[in-house]
Amino acid sequence: MRKAQGLTLMELLVALALLAVLAALATPALESLRLNATRAATMEGLLRAAWYARSEAVRRGSAVVLCPAGAGGACLPRREAWGRGWTVAGAAAPDMPLRTGPGVRHARVALLANRDAFTFETRDRRSTNGTLAWCDPRGASASRAIVISPTGRPRLEHGSGSLECPP
Repeated sequence: MRKAQGLTLMELLVALALLAVLAALATPALESLRLNATRAATMEGLLRAAWYARSEAVRRGSAVVLCPAGAGGACLPRREAWGRGWTVAGAAAPDMPLRTGPGVRHARVALLANRDAFTFETRDRRSTNGTLAWCDPRGASASRAIVISPTGRPRLEHGSGSLECPP
């Protein structure tokens, strides 16, 4: 007589129970990894957009704007709208975007700014300086900020810069 091979029902249930416990323990760590990846992608996209706007202003010889995106990619100069997306457009034609970027698709994350829009001028003129900050529920240690200097040079900083993230 041949012995049957395989698992018993009890062995299968114990294995599934252990798998469920391990998955429950790993969920917070995975959420943190997902927030880190989203933060890195969003802030890198905004930093590249600021560099692009600065270089386009020099190349064109006229002002270029980085602003929150409204319908159809047009500029929507409102500080609370940065989370919906961004657009780079010529200051003379803010309804015709040169580039657009996605917003933040996470309910507990906010993109804060101390300006409605950032205007990048040509070499000899002063640009709009200010800060764009990423805030999430993990607090100040997980915040990042893009600080744009009066010359239009953007840089990425740890923390929220001059902005206060809501608790």
